Amino acid sequence: MSGSGFDSTVCTPEQLEISGASEFYCYTRRQNVGLVAVTLAGFLSLAAVVTILGLIARNILRTFKKKGDRPALIQQPMDLFMLSLFFGDLFQSIGVVMDVRWINNGIVQGGDFCTAQGMLQNIGQAAIAMSTFIITLHTFDTIWRRGGIGSRKLAAVIVGTIWTFLVLTVSISTAVHRSPRFYAPTPYWCWINSAYPKYRIAIENFWLWIGFAVSVLYVPLLFWDTGHIIPGDPEWWTFKINTDAHSNHQLPKLKLTLCALAYCLPVLPTSLARWFLFVHDDAKPFATPEAQFIVKGIFSLSGVFDVVAFKVARSGLLLFPSSDNPDETSSVASGNSPPTPEVSLHDDVKSTNSVDNAKPNVPSWRFRLLVCAWVLVNVLDVIWIIYYIRSATEPNPRTAANKSHAGWQAYYLMMYAFGFYWGCVNIVVWMWYFQSKYSPTRTQSGNSVVRSLRKWGSVAVLLPISVIMGLGPFFAPVVGIKLIQQQAWLHRCDLFSGEVVLNGLLFTSPRNAIPVASFYFRQPNGNLEKQYDYGLTQDGTNRSLWHFALLPDSQPLTQIQSVTYDFDNFTFVSTCPGNTSQCSQGSFKDTGVLELSITDPFNSTIAHLRAVDKGWDYGKSDDAPSYILKQVDGDGSLGNVVVRTAVTRPEHCYSLKLCANDADIATLAPVGLTLFRQNEYSKVCSTPNS
Repeated sequence: MSGSGFDSTVCTPEQLEISGASEFYCYTRRQNVGLVAVTLAGFLSLAAVVTILGLIARNILRTFKKKGDRPALIQQPMDLFMLSLFFGDLFQSIGVVMDVRWINNGIVQGGDFCTAQGMLQNIGQAAIAMSTFIITLHTFDTIWRRGGIGSRKLAAVIVGTIWTFLVLTVSISTAVHRSPRFYAPTPYWCWINSAYPKYRIAIENFWLWIGFAVSVLYVPLLFWDTGHIIPGDPEWWTFKINTDAHSNHQLPKLKLTLCALAYCLPVLPTSLARWFLFVHDDAKPFATPEAQFIVKGIFSLSGVFDVVAFKVARSGLLLFPSSDNPDETSSVASGNSPPTPEVSLHDDVKSTNSVDNAKPNVPSWRFRLLVCAWVLVNVLDVIWIIYYIRSATEPNPRTAANKSHAGWQAYYLMMYAFGFYWGCVNIVVWMWYFQSKYSPTRTQSGNSVVRSLRKWGSVAVLLPISVIMGLGPFFAPVVGIKLIQQQAWLHRCDLFSGEVVLNGLLFTSPRNAIPVASFYFRQPNGNLEKQYDYGLTQDGTNRSLWHFALLPDSQPLTQIQSVTYDFDNFTFVSTCPGNTSQCSQGSFKDTGVLELSITDPFNSTIAHLRAVDKGWDYGKSDDAPSYILKQVDGDGSLGNVVVRTAVTRPEHCYSLKLCANDADIATLAPVGLTLFRQNEYSKVCSTPNS
């Protein structure tokens, strides 16, 4: 066994050497605990799904005891859709429970068992997303438009297409892609190999995202149920606002909410995680083992959520008895049954003809107040996004948003979650505006040519604005940060004489590779030219010693040869040119505020350096080092900048740029420490995500 305590593993040193660089990964005890929690969630879902399928089988057996006409299991399309959802949950939960083998062995490795787990999880998760997508559209169309899928044959074709697509795609992909294997450790369980990112999107991620996005259709159904919006008839894509109406039936609202939450709650963390890991290369709170276990554990409970939502909100399906009060469930549970008189969509529309041809039935002051509130929230959201982009690309000095790393993660995760839903609100508002402003039934006056020019002129102006306001709250941060980050990478160090590019090791880097710091300095013509490289290596005898030394192909005679760090005693020494004597020595404090004290061989102080802010290296290594290091003056105040971080390279989280004016010991000592931390982050951010 290697290591001690929670960081120990069952692997031998030889196995640890290849862990992560091949289809082989060694768990620590800490990671084993996380995987146990995930597996327990899988067992709960498996128990829930097996129970509901067992009850369905019981219902089938009971029909054989009945005399006369026996009711069929599939009586309406929703029966088929729910069965498809439950079998997706079954496949996924079995795949999660298979983690028991990795827990027992302490090792996850490629092979037939790994492939089987990957296939089951892939098919199950995608089937859940696709089935939920169809169920949501069918429920919305049935209630809103009194439409839906009315044919069981069409429903069978849809469900058959889903499962045929998944089985064939997964089987063919597995058979064709053998080197490397299509399913491999990623690294804590088996899923689609990180070598095939496009397949991850096409087979699964796309359907997770679209299923999550479509779930917002339950929101207008809730407003319809309360009577605050009224669908157009026959123009179902239009609606009117009506604040006078109200609902006397509270239970359907609860059931509609359950239907939405049954998918959104387990999928939201996974959707956000995969979104960040896909497009947000430099902000990866989900790449740490703890985060992946939490996200996977929540997603693994989807079977429990689906079964609870089915029993509470969709009674009357799959031979289960209907609710005692059919008015409470018909619109949610049934795909064919007409709306009851109390909640009839048709009756609601007919009884509000006066509303259909009028402005919203809202007092002018209240309507103006709502518009002002809507505009204010959009302005605040823009400020939220701008502050995020600024704090992400110019993190130093720290702002209120990124003062602590935990607070920073909460800041932008909440921003994206809010942005998704607020974008949906903006889309609805603009849809209402366009359909009410340019409705064919709206009374027109004046010259027709002038009206047309005015109409299309306003559309040309307002349509781009509406698109930006609908998509911007969620996508603007991604686009903005990429553009600003690229500019920061190119120009953040323009006022400095040199730049240092730190390249950490990737998760899959060869074991003989080392992290490297490359120094570039400006020439008289203003161009940057590479001068030398330093590599960071661990001492072969004393594992607490690390050597930051010039590489053999760059050996200027006047340059310091190496800096050796002792992480047990928090000291360092540097070696003079020619590798014959000690140039300087010092101590460092790498927790809280980064601080270095440097002296010459005669203990005379050369430099005293201190960072402007705390938390420069992020203890969990889930973000790149970030600081401004300044000279401490005689009175204790901070003086000139010695070295500072710029940004990580866009799309390459393992590469971090520093700005510096020299390559003396005052610069080299913190650069070596920064490379050590950047190397740790690089391994985390490049870890194949699950």
